[in-house]
Amino acid sequence: MSRWRGTINHLSITVSDLDAAMRFFGPMLDFLGYTEHESGRDSGTRLTININPSIGAAFNIWEAKGELAAHPFEVYEPGLHHVAFNADSRESVDQMAELVRSLGGAVLAGPGEFPYAVGGYYAVYFLGPDNLKFEFVHMPELAGVHS
Repeated sequence: MSRWRGTINHLSITVSDLDAAMRFFGPMLDFLGYTEHESGRDSGTRLTININPSIGAAFNIWEAKGELAAHPFEVYEPGLHHVAFNADSRESVDQMAELVRSLGGAVLAGPGEFPYAVGGYYAVYFLGPDNLKFEFVHMPELAGVHS
């Protein structure tokens, strides 16, 4: 089996206001290497497709339809809990924390070491638009596999 099988092709999230959300996600995704951005319209709503060509993945952001935009996101209700992105170093985790703060996001925990993996797990957890939860994590053993 190839290392390609089972990797994530894309992830899509929904936000209440695409323009407002992209003021946060644009710089964050650029920092993560999602450098190709396309805007579109499908299924009666707007979206932005953000591609990271070096890993062959996309992070798509859809705008909620009509009255659904008023429904607040809750981390612990059924559905998405959080999205975690890999970091290439502890320093990049620290840089993400500063970027999040500068963009008006809320850092929930970290940056710091967490007891979730053997060999190290240095992460920052934060909220972005619509209280969506994200994580940026450096796991040295995993980073070695992908460098």
